[in-house]
Amino acid sequence: MRLQVGDTPKPEATSPEGPDWRVIHSPVAGKAYWLAAVAGLALLGGLCAALSMWSLAVGDRGGMATSGDAASPWVPVFIVLAVFIPLHEFLHLLGQPEWGRSSRSVVAVWPGKLRFGVYYEGCMSRRRWLAMRLAPLIVLSVLPACVLALLQVLPQRPEMEIGLQVMMLVNALGSGGDVVAALLVLAQVPPTAHLCFRAGRAYWRPA
Repeated sequence: MRLQVGDTPKPEATSPEGPDWRVIHSPVAGKAYWLAAVAGLALLGGLCAALSMWSLAVGDRGGMATSGDAASPWVPVFIVLAVFIPLHEFLHLLGQPEWGRSSRSVVAVWPGKLRFGVYYEGCMSRRRWLAMRLAPLIVLSVLPACVLALLQVLPQRPEMEIGLQVMMLVNALGSGGDVVAALLVLAQVPPTAHLCFRAGRAYWRPA
């Protein structure tokens, strides 16, 4: 794993060597942002609808905890907002080859934009790439939703429930881009193919 501050220098060659590599096509930036927003809202709506139906089904507790039920409702909210982005990116990193410890795994920091993220300069199987890309959605949104559903039949724990709700919601919104990227790969890349990433572009080649 290596640290990069600022943008990546672009190499002269913009595609991997060899005739078998094919570009993975993606929407232009503006359209991609809109698609990611729509996907995030759809994830958010789906998770909320599923939890609402479950709360109605189990019924006795009268639904999930609210801020009025907690002694310090803002504490779990601040904790989740502070750790959400590092956790999201860390899960992407863990999904990369060698659990993110390879020299091809990069933690990028853009001080001027107050942003950081992770990416991989190399190749991996489609299956591994999909698992890496969707890991934050599963761990930080779907899993909290499952725990919240379980808590509906247990004694109320307001602070825990509020923290799980906020994590589920903000991560669902933030995972819209991951879902769009996964759908593009599923539509364009055969199951046995490998993906390669270089200079900010994605390619694939047959197995």
